[in-house]
Amino acid sequence: MAGKKSENVENRTKEEMAGKKKFQLNAHLILLFIIILFIGLAVYKFFNFGNRITKEDIDKIPTPEDAEIQSYDYFIPNLIEDDGTFPEDDGVTTVVCFGNAPFADDRNSDKNVCNLFAKSSGATVYNCSIPGSYMAAQNNPYDNSNPMDAFSFSYLADYFAAGNKDMVEQAYATMGTVPTDIKSAMNDLDKIDFTKVDVIYVMYDASDYLDGSMVYHDEILDEPRYFTGSLTGGIAKIREAYPWIRIIVMSPTYAFAIDENGEYISSDKQKNVWNVSLSLYFMKQFETAYREQVTFVDNFYGGIHEDIAKDYLTDNLHLNQAGREKVAQKMLDALDWSGKTN
Repeated sequence: MAGKKSENVENRTKEEMAGKKKFQLNAHLILLFIIILFIGLAVYKFFNFGNRITKEDIDKIPTPEDAEIQSYDYFIPNLIEDDGTFPEDDGVTTVVCFGNAPFADDRNSDKNVCNLFAKSSGATVYNCSIPGSYMAAQNNPYDNSNPMDAFSFSYLADYFAAGNKDMVEQAYATMGTVPTDIKSAMNDLDKIDFTKVDVIYVMYDASDYLDGSMVYHDEILDEPRYFTGSLTGGIAKIREAYPWIRIIVMSPTYAFAIDENGEYISSDKQKNVWNVSLSLYFMKQFETAYREQVTFVDNFYGGIHEDIAKDYLTDNLHLNQAGREKVAQKMLDALDWSGKTN
């Protein structure tokens, strides 16, 4: 029995040793396979690093239609506190619009920007924009050599806020026949009871840049011959006469310059007679609105910017119907930001 037991133990030992050798052989093969796989992967990565997507592949990746765009919108309420002299709220939102083509084009049509805004907001809107006018005047003091100066923003504020009628009367006399659109706007302006006005919108297009108005003066902030000076002076006159009115400044939309061949060209690439681009007018207008603490609506970068301008303009400057609707929506956004009244 003892011999048989010893034989069984010996046989079991031989089987175990054979099993160990078999296991060791398989482990070596697996390890070798892993090493070869690792080396192969490293070689592949080395020869393909940085080349897995070409420029053509990148260019084919679509840009999201709603990609975030830098916007300079600055919405605030009227910060002037009631000293007990403000008129009582009549429950009706009354708005007056001043400016040039964006507000003045097709004045009596339901396609007009101000009329689109009136419909969407439910506000009572007076459109006192003057076609062919500019933010800045050419002369200071007023000079009959350019009668349209009387309708630049600062001088126009003299008319309705300071009660200075002389410049407009002189302009009429110089013109002889006053254009119907101008006469209609001024007649409407004369009828407005500003004790009931809640908001004033101011929007001039890129005409000041295209026709060479001076941009800003560092020392005389309200000089009416400058784009920002006229804005500053107009705001001051409105605030002095009607401090309860919220003022909303609308920037120009993008506009193209026109080169010597009559071709449209970027208004950032082509400088005007003062060697400045349209974007400088925009930035200085934004700085002015911020300094004066009035609402600023960005139609230039955050609205109709260069990349999409052709889809919203009829020419290099004027808005098509889609452009008008976009501007009207921006007006509504600014109004709704702080409720129906200031």
